[in-house]
Order: sequence, then structure tokens, then C-alpha cells
Amino acid sequence: MKLFCETIFDDTLPAVRAIITNEMIQTYGMNQFEIAQKLGVTQPAISQYLNGLRGKRVRQLISNAKLLNAIKQLAADIVSGRVKLHEKICEICATTRTHNIYSEKELNPFLCLIEMYGDKLKKEGKLHG
Repeated sequence: MKLFCETIFDDTLPAVRAIITNEMIQTYGMNQFEIAQKLGVTQPAISQYLNGLRGKRVRQLISNAKLLNAIKQLAADIVSGRVKLHEKICEICATTRTHNIYSEKELNPFLCLIEMYGDKLKKEGKLHG
């Protein structure tokens, strides 16, 4: 059985990166090379995010104001150096699940590490929310 994390990495994370990329350009005036360094990807990947070649769920994510604000805050935190994107993967996943980005049909065949270990991770301070 697949982990839901695999869907996040293949489907949602590219859309989050695309939104963050646009935010970093529009709000912070960063160039593609600077963004690539901050996100830990290549400059051509940033170009693909900007041209809509990666991140197919962008429209779905930005249609949810609360989720969009969380992604914009994440961009601010990344720009400031307070956090790195890979440190927030589980929180991004949990947020997409609580904001109904995925339908029940999409969620049902997957195992979720947060559902399995979430309480333990929260107690250890490794997961917030």
C-alpha cells in the first residue's frame, strides 16, 4: 500500500513550490537562481514552476484562502531563513487533508504517517497543529 506522502511529493509539493516561487518573485523581488537555492531545486525547475509545467494543483490550492495564506507565510519563513521547505512537508500534508484538497476517493487507498504517528510526533514537538 502506498503512503499518502508519495502523493504529496508527486502532486501537491510541486504546486506549493510554484506558489512559493511566485510569492518570492512578486513580494520579495527574488530572482530564479536565489529561489532555487532557497527551495533546494534547480533554476530550470523554478522556470517550470513559473511556466505552469509543474504544480498541477495550483488552482485548487489558491482557491482556499486559509491554505493560500499558510503557503504565503511559509514563503516568508523560507525567505527569512527561519525554516526550510522540507521541514514543513508533514504540516503541508496535514493542511491539505484538513482543507479537503483531496477527495475521500483520493485519500482512501493510502496510509498516512500523520494518522499513524501524529499524536506521538505532537508530544515530541515534531508536528504542530
